[in-house]
Amino acid sequence: MRPGPVFPEWNFHVLQELFRLIPHSGSRDTVAQFFTADALVSTWMYAAVFYVYWRIDDERTKWRRSRLLEIFIAVSLAVLATLAFRPWIGWPAPSLVPEFRVLYPDYFWSEGSPNCFPSHSTLIYLIVAVGFWPFKRWLSALLMLLVLLLISLPRVYVGGHYPVDVIAAILLAAVALWVTRRICTQPRVSALLGKLTSGNIVVEAFLFLCLFELAEGFRSGFYILTSLARAARYLQH
Repeated sequence: MRPGPVFPEWNFHVLQELFRLIPHSGSRDTVAQFFTADALVSTWMYAAVFYVYWRIDDERTKWRRSRLLEIFIAVSLAVLATLAFRPWIGWPAPSLVPEFRVLYPDYFWSEGSPNCFPSHSTLIYLIVAVGFWPFKRWLSALLMLLVLLLISLPRVYVGGHYPVDVIAAILLAAVALWVTRRICTQPRVSALLGKLTSGNIVVEAFLFLCLFELAEGFRSGFYILTSLARAARYLQH
């Protein structure tokens, strides 16, 4: 695995400028850690908004639920794509790399993922936020802004991600949404999504599990998928 990200000088310069504008201090670091650790103030709102729109009962319920299911498909495709390239493309978080540690207080040095590329939190919640564009554009724009302010920025601030991780997540989210839309406009797929909007007990149970994972950042689901990927690679060897 690379000791640092692609474009290391550029990432270092961007982080320097960020910390010049928002210098590290005890209070700022505590706030940033709070947003990265407490899902209730950052990621739970996306699950809550999703649930509210799923429960709306009017003449557009079927269409609305089909578009909401597309969001889950886009998230699944994006996460699977990252699992596919993570064994070959990735790098440790800046808090683990000596060249970047100088930018952070030493109490952040032991934290961070050994492979932080891309920013999965940015990827997942940006897909959800953009997915609400067909419903209410102002809400979608607000959720996108909150992704950057409450999810992406705090993780960069505490040394969990590089700027390039966030940019890659934004690009991957756009690709995942575009591919999903192309797939879901196919007649057979569209018909299947229509059937799944009925709200039967199986669909509702699945929705509950997905919303719980969405609220918690898909930590359990990502752990399971990562473990399966490792097991598959082990069996291949």
